Amino acid sequence: MDKQTGLYIKEGFEELGHKVVAVNDPRVFPGPDQILTLVDEYKPDFVFIAKDPRYNLIIEELCKKNIVAMWNVDVRYNINDFLSTCGPLYKHCQLKFTIEKGNLEKYKEVGIENIYWLSEGIAPLWHDKTSFTTIDITKYASDISFAGNILGFQEGRKELLDKLQTLPRFKHFNGVFNFDHNKLCAISQINIGHSGWPKVELSMSARDYRIMAAGGFLLTNHVVGIEDWFEIGKMCDIYETPEDCIQKIRYYLAHPELRKKISEYGYCKVHEKHKFSDRLREVVEHVKRIKNVL
Repeated sequence: MDKQTGLYIKEGFEELGHKVVAVNDPRVFPGPDQILTLVDEYKPDFVFIAKDPRYNLIIEELCKKNIVAMWNVDVRYNINDFLSTCGPLYKHCQLKFTIEKGNLEKYKEVGIENIYWLSEGIAPLWHDKTSFTTIDITKYASDISFAGNILGFQEGRKELLDKLQTLPRFKHFNGVFNFDHNKLCAISQINIGHSGWPKVELSMSARDYRIMAAGGFLLTNHVVGIEDWFEIGKMCDIYETPEDCIQKIRYYLAHPELRKKISEYGYCKVHEKHKFSDRLREVVEHVKRIKNVL
């Protein structure tokens, strides 16, 4: 189990009252076969795994033993990027979930059944307002910040960052997570979000949720359908282009009280309705439906 999403999922199920047996990250010894042994030992109600090609070799056997739900937390324009590497998972898992709502029809068109949208969320034990020190202020102080990598395939990210680099007091951070990310979000005046595939409906970046969860002010790019999911202008705000982003940065730097009002409302809303436990409650309901059919 990894030290980010794996923990968030475990704690989300536990928040719902379930006992969870965690499985090691399949990259770590003893590898993906461990899950077969644990299923035989604990006989769980169902198995929940991440999209990972390392499970390909054991997924057919695993699905004969139990109901398996798989969650893909990545986004692409071309779903063949996933099907070519994780085809057996999509074939055998009785339930599939994806954070990219806009690609659901594409999956169904190629015969993938029982696949549903499940957006990202927050883990309250890790994503919340966090106290910080003067050392943290020195490290993270900025008017505008962006936390994330540049891998080259996120649409428009490099162009955005090139524009932001021209602004005074802009800082780009990488490899900042959980409590450190909370501090960064609280200390920075404006936290820039950027989802890498904005034309895929409701495929928001995990950091959008976690910036708001830490009490930070979020200015993120427009993703198709985002206005139907977040209360734009109340929880956060959005930009359409790098130039629009810069204009809104200038506006919000000049209106600190409005920034504070929006960040406080966003904080309350994500903790109210966008927790991992809120997402996983849907998973449990789908599992119950599958069991009723069997």
